[in-house]
Amino acid sequence: MLRRHWFAVVVGVVMVAGFCLCKLWIARIIGETIDALDVDAGDTEAARGQLLHVVFLLMGVIAAEAACRFLARRLIIDSSREIEARLKSDLMAHVGRLPLTWYDSAQTGDLLSRMTQDVELVRFLIGPSILYGAQSLVMVPGCIYMMADLSTSVTLAIVGAFAALLIAMMILMPRLQRFSKAVQEDIAAISHHAQESFGGIHVLFHFAKASVFGKRLDELNETYVRDNMAMTRFRALVNLFVHLCTDLVILTVLVLGAIEVIGGRLTTGGLFQFIILMGFLVWPLIAMGWILGTVHRARSAADRIEEVLATVPESTGGKTVELRGNLSVRDLTFCYPGEETNALQNVDFELPAGQKLGLVGRVGSGKSTLLHLILRLYDPPRGTIFIDGHDVLDLDLSCLRQMFAFAPQEPFLFSDTVSDNVRFGLRNSSSPESDREAVFAAVRSSALEQDVESLSEGLETIVGERGVTLSGGQKQRVALARALVADRGTVMLDDTLSAVDHQTEVRILDRLREARTDRTLIIASHRLSAIADADLILVLHDGEVVERGDHKALVRRDGKYARAWCLQREERALGGEPPTNPRGEN
Repeated sequence: MLRRHWFAVVVGVVMVAGFCLCKLWIARIIGETIDALDVDAGDTEAARGQLLHVVFLLMGVIAAEAACRFLARRLIIDSSREIEARLKSDLMAHVGRLPLTWYDSAQTGDLLSRMTQDVELVRFLIGPSILYGAQSLVMVPGCIYMMADLSTSVTLAIVGAFAALLIAMMILMPRLQRFSKAVQEDIAAISHHAQESFGGIHVLFHFAKASVFGKRLDELNETYVRDNMAMTRFRALVNLFVHLCTDLVILTVLVLGAIEVIGGRLTTGGLFQFIILMGFLVWPLIAMGWILGTVHRARSAADRIEEVLATVPESTGGKTVELRGNLSVRDLTFCYPGEETNALQNVDFELPAGQKLGLVGRVGSGKSTLLHLILRLYDPPRGTIFIDGHDVLDLDLSCLRQMFAFAPQEPFLFSDTVSDNVRFGLRNSSSPESDREAVFAAVRSSALEQDVESLSEGLETIVGERGVTLSGGQKQRVALARALVADRGTVMLDDTLSAVDHQTEVRILDRLREARTDRTLIIASHRLSAIADADLILVLHDGEVVERGDHKALVRRDGKYARAWCLQREERALGGEPPTNPRGEN
């Protein structure tokens, strides 16, 4: 990435050399001017002329130094910021292409740390470090050369003192960075705890545990304060050490320089040059210690970033064809990575386009896994899932997934309006008016309109983070509306009606039949009434299909499905609800 900005960086380094040379020239001009004024002390007119000449010369050099400094920072720091932005964009784009299996083990906090703190460390290395490093490489040798030209003995004393300061900074900086890292980790822990507390605030109130989490936050704050105070004290000691060493060196220069001046081996202007050059040396030496202490942290950060970038993304190749939606699953056996037990075992069925498939079974029976494999959120074994005769592994992912509208078991809503959360499912936006009509139609099909009327601003009501202001059933219906508005060939509902009451469920199912037209519908549900009118029902148990058929055939078989159907009918009867009557059957 740095090579893409090589010209700007090279010109920036040249500008660094330019303003460093200007600073060195300023020191020489001042020293020589003082000596010249000593010579012209008795000639007032000559002294004034000399002083005026020096003023204009200094103004020109200072202007050149300021211009070079501005261009150097602009070119190098801007390049590092552009690289930072590009790196974050590449990381985000890459993460968006990673398979779901990677997310199963990834931690959100760790990923955010890599995309923020680690990228920032890399930017320091390719931005400020180049700027300050180039400054040190020009300024330190230049100052030493000019000092040695004035007095070798005083120069050796200064170089020895500053070499000891540099070594001390190299020793102290890693410890200071460890303090800084500890403070950053404390901030991350506080943020994570606060986010978790706010996200689960209802649970805290329900169990009266808010005070417990408050105490935990107090403990984290105390740790943060302790680490921050330790860092502040250590930083104060480092600053004290640096300034003390600098002052001692100034005292040494004054003493040794005065002796040289008295002995006639050094001029007064030369002594002033020494003091100015010594001031120029302090920051480059501190910067060198900072850079050396930053390199190992930046390298570790780069390795952590590279770990993410080295993860193989989902395949983007494959056939792009027109799909109708004939689904064929042949002897599908699947085991999640790292697991020993199969999640699905020998699953086999055919579903022509336009028909309805129902999946039932207890928790962990494999319903959601089957839907995820059809969507290719996980890669199934080759030769097991086909759409229109094409193995899903041979299809382009975007081509495959554009055929499905999916409402997950645990709906995720953005902190936005109800309307925008539903509109998110639109494949293409044609016009605001047609978008509104599509949203209203989807809201009606999901039986959400009655709830929208009770909201303060209707469809324009902000639902809060993750839809916190909505009930579980309302969130499920918003997710259902988002799936329906997509107007795709196949609609998948993963237990989307679990949080609604029976009357609302009946209303949603009736409207789904009206809105479905010729679309394929796949529903995984614990409520048998939701899939009782399906053309094919699969009963899953421990990943295997133990029963199959339509509702009528399964009820006559008197197996798991029939027993569950009777139990659910009895529950509804005890609750005073009317019996479900799929296809005229009870």
